[in-house]
Amino acid sequence: MIIEGNLILASHCAPASPLDTGIIISTDAGRTWAQYDLKEFGKRSPTRFHEKNSEGWFRMDLRAGWIDYAEVLFIKPKSVPR
Repeated sequence: MIIEGNLILASHCAPASPLDTGIIISTDAGRTWAQYDLKEFGKRSPTRFHEKNSEGWFRMDLRAGWIDYAEVLFIKPKSVPR
């Protein structure tokens, strides 16, 4: 999980979740939440969240199951109007 400003980005652990690659996000400091299943990656656990880069992208390392390195995913949350 990573918290940066009002944004909280977390994930499901694939072996313990009904989702394939589950992403959980809050753009308002935890008042509301959205959950997404990125099925195209199969059973993956997003781990090791990195701070967003200068273009607003977060990097997440994906693991197959609990441990085995799989892919790297870059995700850029949509801006939320104030």
